[in-house]
Amino acid sequence: MTIPSLLDPQLAPLFVGAPGPSFSTEILPTLRKAMAGSPIEGAGLEVVERHVHRADNTALRLVIIRPEGVSGLLPVVLHCHPGGWILGTPETSGSTLIEIAKNSKCVIVSVDYRLAPESPFPAAHDDALIALRWIRSNAGDLQIDADRVILAGESAGASIVAGLALRCRDESENQGIVALSLVYPAIDDRTTKLPPHPYAGTIGLGLDQMRFAWASYLGESQADDISPYAAPGRAERLSDLPPVFLALGAMDPFIDENLDFAKRLIREGVATTLHIFAGAPHGFDRLERAQVTMQLRRLRNDHLKRCIEQ
Repeated sequence: MTIPSLLDPQLAPLFVGAPGPSFSTEILPTLRKAMAGSPIEGAGLEVVERHVHRADNTALRLVIIRPEGVSGLLPVVLHCHPGGWILGTPETSGSTLIEIAKNSKCVIVSVDYRLAPESPFPAAHDDALIALRWIRSNAGDLQIDADRVILAGESAGASIVAGLALRCRDESENQGIVALSLVYPAIDDRTTKLPPHPYAGTIGLGLDQMRFAWASYLGESQADDISPYAAPGRAERLSDLPPVFLALGAMDPFIDENLDFAKRLIREGVATTLHIFAGAPHGFDRLERAQVTMQLRRLRNDHLKRCIEQ
């Protein structure tokens, strides 16, 4: 079977004939501008920004999306956007965040975390923790239920929130975290040193881009001292995590590490929901009208609702 025949036909407009992403330090400013996204807005939504001061007196920007006309304390989704730790803003995920806010009746707090290579790990990880602590400290003003927090992200953002869940567990800050929602996460840097997959990663994001992104994020870290909060697949223990939703395409270069991660989660007693979408490369949900994207969104929202209502 040839590689093009494996691709979901509905995703062909996004991937067939499109050049693979080219990452380099020189091109990052151009890529960041292209991936910045547009202001988030939508009927029935309230969108505001808040700025939280870090210890060094710089400000962390948070984008908060709240559905209008919904009374009572709402669950909150702490979200980290995709972009290989080197690109993106909350606005990059605008359509995803709007869809979650409307269909899951949650408040979304999306983190405009610091980007590598200028700010390698633990900068983005620390920003996510700052955001979580800010949410808990301001739950009353935000009209949210701090006992119903979902950590969610895509790609690099999913890796960040997975690492955050591990840290919160280890430091006894996991109170109120009811779900971990991971869409095609980058889990383990060690896979960049393995031979390439014969099919996954041959369309769209590939091995060279993964190596650049991981090197940018990990900075000067050496192979023997990389934190599992940066690469969650390195964690020695995955038990005592909240229920996990894990979804990605069968043509995603992260497929093998995610399957290994899911097997470990299940073996260590973590309630794990795993979805693999045939014919889908990394980032397939950028094509919103594709059936596979709509299926992903429906399944993710169903999982969020189940975890919220327990």
